[in-house]
Amino acid sequence: MHGIPKRSTYRVLDRAAIDQIHQAALQILERTGTAVRREEYERLLLEHGCARSTDGKRVCVPSALVEETLRKKQGEITLAARDPKFDLVLDREHTYITNDGNGTMTMDFETRERRPSRKADVALAAHLSMQLPYLHLDWPTVTAQDVPPSTRHLHDLEASLLNTTKHIMVATTTTVQEARDIVKVGQALAGGPKELRRRAVLSSIHTTISPLTLEGDLVEGAIHVASAGIPAAAFAMPTPGASGPVTLAGSVAVACAEVLAMNTVMQLAAPGSPIIFGCGVAALDMKAATRGGGGPEHALTSCALTEMAHFYGMPSLVGGFETTAREPGAQACYEKFASGLPQMLVGADMICGIGLLEDSRTLWLEQLLIDHEMIRIMERLSRGIEVGPETLALDVIDRVGTGTFLGQRHTMAHLKEEIFMPELTDRRSFETWTKAGAPSLEARAQERVRELLKAPRVEPPPEEVLAELRSLIGGAERRGAGRRAAS
Repeated sequence: MHGIPKRSTYRVLDRAAIDQIHQAALQILERTGTAVRREEYERLLLEHGCARSTDGKRVCVPSALVEETLRKKQGEITLAARDPKFDLVLDREHTYITNDGNGTMTMDFETRERRPSRKADVALAAHLSMQLPYLHLDWPTVTAQDVPPSTRHLHDLEASLLNTTKHIMVATTTTVQEARDIVKVGQALAGGPKELRRRAVLSSIHTTISPLTLEGDLVEGAIHVASAGIPAAAFAMPTPGASGPVTLAGSVAVACAEVLAMNTVMQLAAPGSPIIFGCGVAALDMKAATRGGGGPEHALTSCALTEMAHFYGMPSLVGGFETTAREPGAQACYEKFASGLPQMLVGADMICGIGLLEDSRTLWLEQLLIDHEMIRIMERLSRGIEVGPETLALDVIDRVGTGTFLGQRHTMAHLKEEIFMPELTDRRSFETWTKAGAPSLEARAQERVRELLKAPRVEPPPEEVLAELRSLIGGAERRGAGRRAAS
């Protein structure tokens, strides 16, 4: 099975806390309500027993309706890949890792210039990610700033499809038209509408607006892709101390209320919609006035919201492996490790955050490699120690006595699964390391990037898929030009 088997050895919430947060989320929706920025969906809620808030700005959603629509969502979700060996079954038994997505800046690997991201960077990151076995699906790590905004969602997808055969998760469907485009590409890639429903080769992220706001285009886009069989992640991002209560429990409750509100509208409009519980709740740094993506609060809230997602019967997509560091180094490593390991131990279904620095803003290709090394370490930690007759090895101990275990078949049979074998971590003696030029971790990662970038490109999608993409890009360019002319 493609993925990291779960042991779920860590808990942030006990059952009493889960129940309290659930009841708080229901009370928020029933008493405070949610703003719905699209008349059609506001009316849909009102027709199903909801009422306007006393100030008329929000819609109050009865708990019974929230519970009823939770039962309508699709059951187990599979994120299919162009190459079926990379299919991801969201079965609560595995954790999958994805890139951090949509960075707008890149540290140019050759010139060492920090600049706006380009389509070529999307392609390079996807090609490099394709070579990393513990990076299980591809969320385009950056978004192309060198193409018109109206076409960005399609250019990013094209660059990814040409460089990976893993499942692709997009987060650029911010308008209904963009959602239509993504569905058309998905159908072409899968082989038709029925085939897309059977094998969801794309998934899509749709954010709520914290606090407690459902933006019309984002909701309609989520409904459109889900109706076509593309799993939609309702992604809530209240910032404790800013767009959410400073207390983590309060912001977790707000995040739950937002995802439940999105699910309610989606299931009323398109019963059986495949929905993923998404969240990225990081606190506001009150000194720097920036989002602290690498802080311990991000890990704690992601763990708590994973537990809430599973309580609701949804797979989780949570933030992690983030840092506010501006370059690779000690801060990037300790923040990414601290904001990623707990989610793996708690059993998150998907964790995003690989490859970007500056709180998910800037791509460094070498950071992808460093992050991948950390994930391999975390995977070993999450497996723990297996105890049984074979691993206790009493017969081997008796046979060796006071000798060495190096030449034993038992050692060779279990070496790779028991002992972490580093790819970047340097364990040489000081003298040997010095004679080699004392290379830093970043230098070793850069050298490995150069090696991996020489790997052959993947087989491109069928020509009819690329033709559909080119046609859609042309249409998006014309629409964008028309809007610019009208303004």
